[in-house]
Amino acid sequence: MKLDNTIATPLYKQLEEMLRKEIETGERPAGSKIPTENELSEQYNVSRVTVRKALTKLTNMGYLDRKSGKGTFVAEKKLQRGLSNRVIGFTEMCNLMGVKPGARIIKIALEDPSPKEAELLHLKTDEKVLVLERIRYADDKPVILELNKFSESFSFLFNENFNDTSLYQILKEKHNIIFNHSSKTLDIIFASSKEAKALNISKGYPLLRIDSVLQDTNNDIFNLSQQLCIGDKFKLIV
Repeated sequence: MKLDNTIATPLYKQLEEMLRKEIETGERPAGSKIPTENELSEQYNVSRVTVRKALTKLTNMGYLDRKSGKGTFVAEKKLQRGLSNRVIGFTEMCNLMGVKPGARIIKIALEDPSPKEAELLHLKTDEKVLVLERIRYADDKPVILELNKFSESFSFLFNENFNDTSLYQILKEKHNIIFNHSSKTLDIIFASSKEAKALNISKGYPLLRIDSVLQDTNNDIFNLSQQLCIGDKFKLIV
């Protein structure tokens, strides 16, 4: 495709839109290398300044990653993680973005709660906490190590299959349990050996930790959730 210098749209904008369309349609897949500024300049008969402006815009928009000494590459699609009080599950988030969600159970068990967990979940004396730990996948790639905790009264969850399924959808559709409010705290941690192995990353890789307390319409606390997200796979929406 040629750029047209006879129309009102600036050349850099034409080049930007053309490259963006090629990325969005998969013609330039994630991880593929973009030609150099010189190569693009010669290919489209425009100045390097025009090329640089187009590439800078695409980089700022998240379509490209510019790696010093290596070149410019098509960026992997980042999942948009909202920080509002609205409850949106990982499966719903993936479906909204056109990404295939997935899940694999690591553990589901009854365990002794910490004092804070017992308080938040209003547990009775000697009552256990149900722990569900999973790896969450986006387009078959691990992106989140997820830990959910419920009171022992949720032991009926042992009868459910949580591989490649939505926890919140099962709770809503099969058990009429609906979360409509959450409070979140977040910080950055660095992957332990266990976390690195589960997410197929190196030990010490930065992870975004999101701790959530989820409530229903009666403001009863049903669920404590922790998500360890691979930091560079997510874009936070405030």
